[in-house]
Amino acid sequence: MVDLQGARLERRLELYRARVTERLRTNRAAIEALYQGGTLFSPQGTRAGRALLRAHQLLQRAGSLLEQLSGDGVVPAPRLPERIDELYRELDTLLARGDALSGRHQRAASVARLPGR
Repeated sequence: MVDLQGARLERRLELYRARVTERLRTNRAAIEALYQGGTLFSPQGTRAGRALLRAHQLLQRAGSLLEQLSGDGVVPAPRLPERIDELYRELDTLLARGDALSGRHQRAASVARLPGR
C-alpha cells in the first residue's frame, strides 16, 4: 500500500528545497559578479550587494525551516497540520522577500498553492 499523503508531503518538501537551492546559487553568482566586475565598490554596487546579502540571510532561514519541516534538525518535525501550514506560509514569505531583495520580479507560484492541494 502506498502512502499518498506522505508522498505528497515529501514532494512538496523537495520542491521547496530545489527552490531554495536554486536561489542561493543565483544570489551567490550575482554577488560574485558584482565583486569580480568591481561594481561592488561603487555606491550602487554596495546597495545591491547589501540587498543580495540580506536575501542570502533570508534564504538561509528558509533552509532552516525546511530542515525543521523534514525533521532532519535538532527539533522534531511538526505534526499538527496547522503548524506545518504556518511554517510553509513563513517559507513563502521568506522566498518572496528574498526575491524582492535580489531583484527577481517574476511571480513564481507558491508550491503550497499548486492546483490539487
